[in-house]
Amino acid sequence: MKKFMLGLLCGIGLTASTAVLASETISAYLFPATFEINGKSKELDSEYKVLNYNNHAYVPIRFISESLGLGVRYIDRDRVISISNEPTNADETARKVWLTQYRLNVGNDEVYVRSILGAPYAERTNDDNQQAVWRYDFAAASDYQYNGLSIDLEGLKEGKVNGQLIIHWSDDGKVNRIELWASQGTGTNRQIYTHYVYPDGSTGGALYE
Repeated sequence: MKKFMLGLLCGIGLTASTAVLASETISAYLFPATFEINGKSKELDSEYKVLNYNNHAYVPIRFISESLGLGVRYIDRDRVISISNEPTNADETARKVWLTQYRLNVGNDEVYVRSILGAPYAERTNDDNQQAVWRYDFAAASDYQYNGLSIDLEGLKEGKVNGQLIIHWSDDGKVNRIELWASQGTGTNRQIYTHYVYPDGSTGGALYE
């Protein structure tokens, strides 16, 4: 039997702009395999496949990472696959930002989103033929009041809320678009940065100027 070495296949959404050029495409074969993670059998989700290329097994990195309790994200602008442990002893904002960046993805359903982030602070259903939207506030002041379904930039600048997450939903109840704004620092040293995940799975974000 041939020996299969373990490789990595990025099991997260990559856009056409980050795909390998056509001249560099490869031919691979489905590799039927079952998984055992830390001695326990783990079923591969139907959306994932294992491939055999040149006697190497390429496995979905998201499936493996999350099975080990890690988070994974793809940073389009740098073409970096980032794998990270969930932060320990972190404040509310840092933890919610990590969950958003490393665990929340286009295609997740409402049950999953509530399981990692809880109930939203404001929401609109699609009953009025508008796209359903949820808003989460991170570490808001006790007297903070804001009813909008968009980012409260002034609230972030003034430190009334340390982060806001806007989730747009598709008609079939799946995450369609993710918009995160969060601040770090205090007073005049406060900086605001953004993180986006678009409907095609591509990502964006930067420091807000």
